[in-house]
Amino acid sequence: MEELLHRLEKRIQLLVEQHDRLKHTYLQLHQGKSILIRERDALLAKQQKAIVQIETLVSKLKAIETNT
Repeated sequence: MEELLHRLEKRIQLLVEQHDRLKHTYLQLHQGKSILIRERDALLAKQQKAIVQIETLVSKLKAIETNT
């Protein structure tokens, strides 16, 4: 009986340790996801700015072409 309790205690301890590792991994993944979302948002903003600049340049080129 004592041997069974000892094995059970050991198994529970292993499960607790595994839970702690998984929780830590989850937190790291969640933080990484947050960073990636912020980076994506920044890249989308840069892309939108570039689109506006390109559209402005195209308009200017068309205006120059029309005047000549």
